Amino acid sequence: MSELIFTDIPLLGAPVGEENPMPDLKNVSYIHATFQTTDRVTEEDRKYFGVGKIDTLLPYLSQDNYTRDRSLRNYKAAILENEHLRAVFLPEFGGRLWSLIHKASGRELLYKNEIVQPCNLALRNAWIAGGVEWNVGIKGHTPFTCAPLFTAEGRNSKDEPILTMYEYERIRGTVFGINAYLDGEYLYIRTTVENPSEDATYTYWWSNIAVPEKGVRVLTDAEDMFTCLYGDNRYTIDKIPAPSFGGADLSYPERATRAGDLFYVTNDTRRKWIAAPEKDGFGLLQYSTPELKGRKLFFWGKGQGGRNWNRFLSESDRPYVEIQAGLLRTQMEHVPMPAHSVWSWTECYTALSMDPAVLGGEWKKACKHVADRVADLPDPALADIPLDCQRKLLLCGSGWGALEGRKLSRYYDFPAESMTDLQTPWSTLFSEGVLPCTNPAEAPKSYYLSARATELLEASLNRSEGNHWGTWLHLGINRYAQGDVEGAKTAWERSLASEETPWALRNLSMLCKNDLKDTEGAVKYMSSALACAKAPCRGLLVDGAKVFTDCGRADLWLDRFETLPDDLKKDGRLRLYTAVALMQLGRIDEAKQIVNNSFTMSDIKEGELSVSAIWAELYGDLSTLPAHLDFRMHE
Repeated sequence: MSELIFTDIPLLGAPVGEENPMPDLKNVSYIHATFQTTDRVTEEDRKYFGVGKIDTLLPYLSQDNYTRDRSLRNYKAAILENEHLRAVFLPEFGGRLWSLIHKASGRELLYKNEIVQPCNLALRNAWIAGGVEWNVGIKGHTPFTCAPLFTAEGRNSKDEPILTMYEYERIRGTVFGINAYLDGEYLYIRTTVENPSEDATYTYWWSNIAVPEKGVRVLTDAEDMFTCLYGDNRYTIDKIPAPSFGGADLSYPERATRAGDLFYVTNDTRRKWIAAPEKDGFGLLQYSTPELKGRKLFFWGKGQGGRNWNRFLSESDRPYVEIQAGLLRTQMEHVPMPAHSVWSWTECYTALSMDPAVLGGEWKKACKHVADRVADLPDPALADIPLDCQRKLLLCGSGWGALEGRKLSRYYDFPAESMTDLQTPWSTLFSEGVLPCTNPAEAPKSYYLSARATELLEASLNRSEGNHWGTWLHLGINRYAQGDVEGAKTAWERSLASEETPWALRNLSMLCKNDLKDTEGAVKYMSSALACAKAPCRGLLVDGAKVFTDCGRADLWLDRFETLPDDLKKDGRLRLYTAVALMQLGRIDEAKQIVNNSFTMSDIKEGELSVSAIWAELYGDLSTLPAHLDFRMHE
């Protein structure tokens, strides 16, 4: 018999911080990364490559206001436990499975991180390493990876607890749910994705499972694999026989020389699986119903940059890799989902113990051995996990599902009490036809995108109480998201005519820089935005620093930097732009006072080469680059 406990657990962590109120206007380079394929990748293989890509993170906002200042903090945890397994979930971090302990052996089946340290690896920036992450909707680490999910307890036909975590995903307009159940030595995860819309949409799913790297061999049922190597904001994809690449058997991830992905082309079998036993033959086995046909291995590699990333995320020299399971074969793909459809699948997480001699033998024979074992294990599809059971709500997620004001899900409730001040102005617009006018000195806290919102905003302008700077600002955001760049520009200009705000000026600056390629306009609008801001806003300052340094006006950024309060002068990202500005003006010695052995930047992005590139320019080459500043993931 299992039990579910909802409690707090102490962990050493840094807070995620407040959201950056600056909307994404083609600023997030990750979602614009390109890829290329070799001739070995067939046209059929590429069927969904690049399909369903997004142009902006809107309506989501970035989570980039974190530091590396950690303290012992209490985190909400949902713990499923029986006599065989203890599974710890963190509902506030996208429902992440943080730990899975096999009681008989006393061993942790996952890579359990010792810290909760946000770093810049996700769609919305903040991401933490370790455990199992549930990725939904869009290529990349989910918008919810550092956000709370609705969390509830239900019961199955045996009166055993079911842990349910769910949310409304705003870009695709879908609802997803994770339903966890312990039965003996098996942790079952039944997932649902629902499209309640009248229109088809795209979706995506990958379960990212962190396991220790040392001594691990990765096994799965596949003959071929896609290799994915990283370049500067691009990927190169090839298709080769599994498991060796570059002369190394990468079923042993410790042998990888550089960071990369291997996407296995799984065989057409009823059970899909991947395993990561350690050299003694004991480790994690994940298997699923056939809907999750993709399996992947991610590794940091032996390079100094990859090893540094591992330490940056964990403050430990204990390396990890990820084995993953997804709806499609690679993470370059999104799959079309019909209107009013529901998709569901079930995963199982359990311990695997096998003969070390078999594990260390020929890879295909070792895989065949595990495949035969998996065929005899319980069918995940038969796990007693009802979706329509009564539930007790333990924790609220966001209020966006409740705002929709309609039955979004066949299985999950979005109570009105989940709404906050983020939804209040939109609730007023939908109920009264007018968007409330807020303080122009404060940036909008949220955005809402839809054809309905666009129509209501336009109609609101015909009423005196609705014709104000905020309505025009949000109308511009909606038009921009729909690809109407000129319409967005006009709306933001009308917003300025109504009230000069940093927010409309900043948006016009971004539009000039990213869409119109008008550097003079970008500098002009950004200068005005920073000048009229009533209080320092880190997100606005970061945008300003980038505009000025990209557009050849380093002097403007240096002037602004000198006016900042001390806490912002210590910010690593702002200091990096200051070093760039100094270099552009030939003030090399001053730039070296910033970028040196003591330099730190909390929000350096996965794949970002800025620090190493600046070091090479300042010091002549990379031979003296300190290991803790090396974040290079590719040659």
